[in-house]
Amino acid sequence: MRHGIQKDPDWEYLAALLADGDDNDQVAFFKAFLKECSSWGTRLQVENQFAFINGKLTDAEKEAFSMISYMGAGNE
Repeated sequence: MRHGIQKDPDWEYLAALLADGDDNDQVAFFKAFLKECSSWGTRLQVENQFAFINGKLTDAEKEAFSMISYMGAGNE
């Protein structure tokens, strides 16, 4: 959805802003992203989209993102 956005965002600039934010900013982003994806209708649609994203990441990028979905101490 475009949500009234008039031109393509500068993703590198937005990513730099997010990376320079603190973990609260980053958590807010990922939660909002997931909430939007979850509005599509089914869990399968969201899983498929994440699989498509995963397929375009390098092994090093996948490794760097691996802690986002880590389940363990502090995540109960």
